Amino acid sequence: MHPVLAKVLMRTVEMNGYRLVVYKELKLRDGVLVQGLPGIGLVGKIAVDYIISSLNLPKVAELTGPGLMLPVGNAGVFVDGDGRLLLPSYKFYLLPLEGKDVLFLTSEVQPVSWAQFEVAERVLDFFTSIGGREVVGVCGTSTESEEVEVYFAAAPEVDTSKLEGLNLKRSSGGTITGACGLLPALASLRGLRGYVIMGSTHTSEPNPVAARAVVVTLSRLLGFSISLDELDRMILEIKSREEVMRKMLEQAEKRAETGLPSWYV
Repeated sequence: MHPVLAKVLMRTVEMNGYRLVVYKELKLRDGVLVQGLPGIGLVGKIAVDYIISSLNLPKVAELTGPGLMLPVGNAGVFVDGDGRLLLPSYKFYLLPLEGKDVLFLTSEVQPVSWAQFEVAERVLDFFTSIGGREVVGVCGTSTESEEVEVYFAAAPEVDTSKLEGLNLKRSSGGTITGACGLLPALASLRGLRGYVIMGSTHTSEPNPVAARAVVVTLSRLLGFSISLDELDRMILEIKSREEVMRKMLEQAEKRAETGLPSWYV
């Protein structure tokens, strides 16, 4: 059998209407799950995707099902650059560390509203079955300041001294919508440690600066090394484009003040 097919067909688990494909059998040591999905400023998704890409982590499992739809909430599929049909899915990647294993969970989508609980429970069924102990949701949180800070919110029984020791700020209240807060909260009901790490963002646009702060926090919290060079290059490119746009707007405003048309050069 072709090695790729052998990998894809390794094992399929039916989970109450959802399908989990396991590419590599796992037994985690003090397992930690870090979830980063689309959300405010794409902070969590950029952070987790960057870690997966930079460390070249292997995909070990994938979850599909009726609650995972296209970003607009419609049933459908993605089509990649080679014309292949791809179901929206949750993808799990493995990072072995000293004395523990970390699963990073990412996706192009969030579960639709009515399926948030059932998708979270399927994830926890899988995670606890392979030795999961701790669940971390990473995402963005809205602030008015452009200065980036990292906040946390935790289930009542979680010891937060390590988070505070990393100079994370305790959230002062509010809500966390979607899977970022729900998965750790449901995890805590199963006796797992559950908490959320949030990078502050003043904009709903993708914010790699906030994502960078979250990557640094995760590396210190979990104990892994990662280069930030590519992320820093991305940030510089975005700032460069923003500066060009700012100058173009200033020129347009000056022309408007002098009565010249905006296209006049």
